[in-house]
Amino acid sequence: MSEEARRVFKMETILGVIAGKSGADVADLLGYLAQRELSTEELGAVAPIAKGWLYSLEPRFMACAYSEEVAFEEWAQKQVATLGDNVSIEPIPAAEMAGISVVLDKMAESKATIAAQAAEVADLKAKVAALAPFEGKAGSLEKQVTDLTGKLDKAKADLTAAQKELKTFDGKVAINEKEIESSVKDMVSKGLKEALANLPVGAAVAAGAVAGEAAAEAPAGFDEPASSGEVPDTFGFGASGAGDDGFGF
Repeated sequence: MSEEARRVFKMETILGVIAGKSGADVADLLGYLAQRELSTEELGAVAPIAKGWLYSLEPRFMACAYSEEVAFEEWAQKQVATLGDNVSIEPIPAAEMAGISVVLDKMAESKATIAAQAAEVADLKAKVAALAPFEGKAGSLEKQVTDLTGKLDKAKADLTAAQKELKTFDGKVAINEKEIESSVKDMVSKGLKEALANLPVGAAVAAGAVAGEAAAEAPAGFDEPASSGEVPDTFGFGASGAGDDGFGF
């Protein structure tokens, strides 16, 4: 790797990676060694391989064992006195980073997916909040729809019932008074003929003659009353009775 790709870091920063410390300077060094921007979670994944890379560059780093019983600043000062104030290093080779890069890519992809989903949820929450003022109106409209639906169902039921009632009148014809009057006349004529047919021959002839004369003199559809104040023997609608009330029952 060329000299331009190398960077100079303070020895305290290098010792911070070896001691497992965190901070902006340590994050900057780890990002440089991995040649990518690293999140907090990714920094923890890169730190072990970065430490191994530093050991390979300077074996004396392996002798710099750090104990939490001693303050980091005090320990670092002792190491600087032996190793120097600064160190020039180069990034970890791509071949060495291949395995960890796959993991880092997956972590980055998952993080992007989570961020996108979080944004979508936030957007939906914002839409719900925007619709909140209309919740009461929506409830009122739903009630109106329910009421109208009930009225519509009742109207449909009434229509069905009316259609059923209408079917009961199929084939029926309105009453014709003239046809009824003609039918009554036919029945009376038939009855007279049958009565004459049952009389003796002489009486039938005499009755027929009398009936013929009466039919000729009387208006069509009416029978001549026997005498004033008497009810005729035959059914008719002429004046009869003491009061001439017009009924011949």
